Amino acid sequence: MADIELSDPNVQRLMWRLGLPAMAGLSLNAAHQAVDAAFVGRLGTEPLAALLLLSPMAGLIAAAGIGLGIGAASSVARSLGAGDADEARAVTGLALLVAAALAICAVAGLLLFADPALRLLGAQGAMLDVARPYLSVQAITIGCAILQIQCDFLAIGRGNAQFSMKTLALCFGLNILLDPLFIFGFDLGLPGAAWATLCAQIITLAVWAWHFSNRARRPKIGTARLLGPVLRVGMPEAASVAITTLSLMALLRLATGFDGAGSVAALGIALRLIFVVMLPLEGFAIGVQPILSHAFGRCDAERFAMTLRLILWKSFGVTTTLAILFFLFAQPLVSVFVTDPGILENATLLLRCLAIALPAIALRLCVQISLQATIRPRAAAVLGLAPMGWLLWPLVALLVPGFDVLGIALAVMIAAWIAAMLAFITLRTTPNSLQSTGVSV
Repeated sequence: MADIELSDPNVQRLMWRLGLPAMAGLSLNAAHQAVDAAFVGRLGTEPLAALLLLSPMAGLIAAAGIGLGIGAASSVARSLGAGDADEARAVTGLALLVAAALAICAVAGLLLFADPALRLLGAQGAMLDVARPYLSVQAITIGCAILQIQCDFLAIGRGNAQFSMKTLALCFGLNILLDPLFIFGFDLGLPGAAWATLCAQIITLAVWAWHFSNRARRPKIGTARLLGPVLRVGMPEAASVAITTLSLMALLRLATGFDGAGSVAALGIALRLIFVVMLPLEGFAIGVQPILSHAFGRCDAERFAMTLRLILWKSFGVTTTLAILFFLFAQPLVSVFVTDPGILENATLLLRCLAIALPAIALRLCVQISLQATIRPRAAAVLGLAPMGWLLWPLVALLVPGFDVLGIALAVMIAAWIAAMLAFITLRTTPNSLQSTGVSV
């Protein structure tokens, strides 16, 4: 499939051509996570709690791969914008090489330190017994995910978001189909979910190997200096993802102190449903970021500002609508995962609280990708670390003693809106660096 021309004068059409496939791809990821939890929920509260407790750990380890991928996609897009196709291939080769090293280290570390990791997360008793065999297979899937993430970002950086969407559809579609076979058909229980994921990933990585065998995309190993811009953009994002994931892990660990597996299940279900919106939103932002990076590489301030303005309005409008729907229909959504009345009531309340944060998340994310595109990693890092990092935990300390597990959701919601206000201030007060006069967004 040919790469899309990032200099297309019709910005809105280009934005949809890049953003929608990436959004669809991560929508499938969100759907897969929801279906996965629905299947595992049929096994009982302990397996569901173990799945929800371990899911953020995979995100934590993949954070370095995500940061590397975002940095590489931004560098590839800028290289293409500057007319240097060979440099884009060299960046691709370096990114894949580093991703492979990260994947090997991740798998080895998880297999060697499985029990300490599980105990640190708060797994104990029956939950620990259920989680242990699942993690032994999940470790390999995390390594494969790091490679797959890298391939996705590199394709998006070239404007080929449609192929990325198709590979994600293949992977998550196969995973959803294989889940009931491995979990119930082969009677593997919770580990069956991990085996289904691994089989789907192996097939998808074979497709990516074919994709990058094309001469125009074929990776080559460039000089180490090319990693500089990649790391400057990517590592702050990796830190942001890591802090966010560590916070999720800590919040779930904190929830175990209220009602054990019941509180973990309620909070985990509410968070997973919020991710059904957040993942497509992040996919859209990832898909359109190369347009911003390409405009920055060409020093086209007007195109940069117009693209960012469109992204802001559309993302904010969609998430506001979804926040209202989630608030109104929280209980039917939660009932898909659990039938226990206590967990159902708690998860419904938590979901309504978290849904209010969705428009704020959209605003902060849009400003953050604009900072990444213009190689302003420090500002992007400060903003990215705000909602689940330095803003969140003072609020947790203030609210949890009085509201228990509801205090966790309230803290997340309030932190998201404060971060959104900071993003708005950044947008209004930071001059555009593409030209001396600047362009107002």
